[in-house]
This record gives sequence, structure tokens and C-alpha cells, in this order.
Amino acid sequence: MTMTIASHARLVRWTCLILLCLPALALAGEPLTLHAADGVTVYGTLGRAQPHGRSIVLLFHQAHANRHEYDSVVPALQKLGFDTLAIDQRSGGDLFGGHNETVAKLGASADYLAALPDLEAALAWARAQHYARIVAVGSSYSSSLVIMLAAKHPQGLSAIASFSSGEYFDDKNLIKHAAAKVVVPFYITTDPDEADNVAEVLRDAHSANIVHYQPKVGVHGASTLVAARDPGGWQANLASFTTFLRGLSAPAH
Repeated sequence: MTMTIASHARLVRWTCLILLCLPALALAGEPLTLHAADGVTVYGTLGRAQPHGRSIVLLFHQAHANRHEYDSVVPALQKLGFDTLAIDQRSGGDLFGGHNETVAKLGASADYLAALPDLEAALAWARAQHYARIVAVGSSYSSSLVIMLAAKHPQGLSAIASFSSGEYFDDKNLIKHAAAKVVVPFYITTDPDEADNVAEVLRDAHSANIVHYQPKVGVHGASTLVAARDPGGWQANLASFTTFLRGLSAPAH
């Protein structure tokens, strides 16, 4: 059958519309409601690896975004045997075809630092489930918050992964001082154009636990793992990250 130029154009438009809708539909799992220490209700999605294991990755999104930043990444994590918990922090919005339920219920997005209790609530929930390994993953501002989380709760985490961290807060020494206190395995990376931000974060951190991955191609935040956001680099970047996770395969006793 011969396809006309007009028919091909319509097909391309429909295909693009379908692909744009996929992120909002892809994050399958169980709705989960958390309560931060300051009383804020935080909404998320819990995904179970098959078979269900004893490891979990906590997924925290970037600014103006929501849990759907990780839609296409979740299957790769679950294939490694990790459950996943992706939350909508109180600082976020409607990027990536999703909707930030926590912000919607609050009525407005909060500042970045105010979201730290949301990360702590996710960590507290995971610890209460007695997971053997808990890995916290942050994107952009939340990648700085996961560094603070690890510095503040050194016994609660097995590892952290920081995608595009920087000194995003008023105190321009806050994250580099926190990074110097991190004792768990610490994966850190960023877009090559933002390498100076990570170098600043790592200025006082000299532990052997740090894996500093410097990609050839990347984009800002954990979106560097997403084909639609980083078509030239996502495969290599996801391979690097999953290699790091595989290195955490032996539970601590």
C-alpha cells in the first residue's frame, strides 16, 4: 500500500502524541501515601520487582517535575531486583507528562530545601519495611538533598546516586560540607557542561566510596538516563548507573 505524504505526516503526528503520553502511563505500581515529619502528605508510587526482593531504590525528581521523571528507568531497576518508590516532592510541577500530586494538594510548590522532609519520609518508610539495601537517587536539586540525607542518616542508607548536584541553596557550602560526611557508596554524575558544579560539591570529599562518572553525552538531572531526553547518551549513562547498582548486590550482614 502506498502512503501519501499527508498520511505519513498524520502517522508521525499520532506517533509523537502517543510517545508524549507514555510517561504519564508507564509508571505502574501501587499508590503510596507518606507523611513527612512536619505533617505534609507526600504521594508516590511503589513498584515491585519480580520476584520481590529485599532491595529498594528511592527516586526523587528535579525542579518543576514529579515522579514521572523516572517512568522509563523503573523497569531497568526492577530487572536488577530492586523495588522502586518514586515520590512527588513538595517542590515540583508538571514536567515529563505527569502531575505532582503533593504540590497540587498543598496548593503551591515549596522551595527546594523544604523538600528534605519528603525524602526523609521515604527513607523512614523503606527502613520500616526492613529492606536490606536502600538506595536514594536524586535529580538536580534533589540530588543535592540526597547528599544531605546520607550525611544526616548514615545508618539508614546503603548508597546514594546524585545526578547534577550543586550548591542550589542559600548556604553555598551546605552540599560540599555534607558530601564530605557521606560514608556510603556515592555515585555522582552530571551533564558535561555542568562538570564544575560537581567538582565544587566534591571539593572536600575524598572518600574511596565515591564513583564519579563523567559521561561523554548527557543532560541535566536523572533525565540523562531517559532515551527521549538524552538520545545520544542515555544508553551509556544507564549502563554506568546499573553497573554501580550491581556492585551493591551483596546484602550487608
